[in-house]
Amino acid sequence: MGEAYGRARQHSDERLQALRCALAAVVPKSAIAVTFGSYARREASAESDIDYIVIANEGESQELGYTEAVEKTIAGIVPIEPSPSGAFAKHVMRSDMLKNLGGENDTNHTLTRRLLLLLEGEWLVNPAEFKLLRREIIKIYVKATRRDHQLALFLLNDIIRYWRTMTVDYMYKTTEDQKPWAIRNIKLTFSRKLLYASGVFSVGMTANRSEEAKVDILENLFDLPVIDRMIDICGASRAKRVLESYDLFLENLEKSKVREELKVIKPGDHENIIFRKLKNEGHHFTRSLMNLFEETFHSTHPIRRAMMF
Repeated sequence: MGEAYGRARQHSDERLQALRCALAAVVPKSAIAVTFGSYARREASAESDIDYIVIANEGESQELGYTEAVEKTIAGIVPIEPSPSGAFAKHVMRSDMLKNLGGENDTNHTLTRRLLLLLEGEWLVNPAEFKLLRREIIKIYVKATRRDHQLALFLLNDIIRYWRTMTVDYMYKTTEDQKPWAIRNIKLTFSRKLLYASGVFSVGMTANRSEEAKVDILENLFDLPVIDRMIDICGASRAKRVLESYDLFLENLEKSKVREELKVIKPGDHENIIFRKLKNEGHHFTRSLMNLFEETFHSTHPIRRAMMF
């Protein structure tokens, strides 16, 4: 992987270590603190915000008094906080992560937390309970697979649903909600798409495996940051073109000038030089990702049909 990812990984690891040390004295041992986004993917820079949640057991309440202390502790290490109206910086119940999968109470926020916990979640406090919770969620998805030769289709469908939810959410936020569109567009093109692909490729590896093997495969793959996961599945050589484009994306997003420019581009200004450069590279990235999918999974592999019908 390139120099930009190397810098991002070092920055992310340093901040994660600092967060873990500081939060250990704040979050109760029975709770789980989890981070998502660029820090969890090891792709953060000084310009990145941090997404996180605290997961508590039934009967425990945020009235225990540590929620505010968690916010202050995290802000002291990563000062750029997530949106207060989003799915993060919240106190949630463990049971909410394990029920209503696909039901009418499975809101955008619960879907987001559950899928991101699987696809990019990283522990901040209580690693053992974090891994137990993640494995329990994986088991719920895999249990629905009737035969060994089948893919973990329940999980695949939810990953696809989450990807489509992100794309629709982008349209709402950049039109009705009037949030900055260009930077969201570029993130959707690169980081959100690679996250989605890493989930699809992971499910592809569950074909022709027993139920227990499917769970183990997914658990091991989801334990890796997204880029490492893609390399593990595809190999560094085959993934080279995809990762080169992605490194260019990371290199640009670590620059405050580029980020600020992308935040203020007027709606519809697709010819802005910075946006156009990244968007054109995004087209190459997408084509390379499609080629990688076809090289990794042969034409008769069940993931090919599952992605279409």
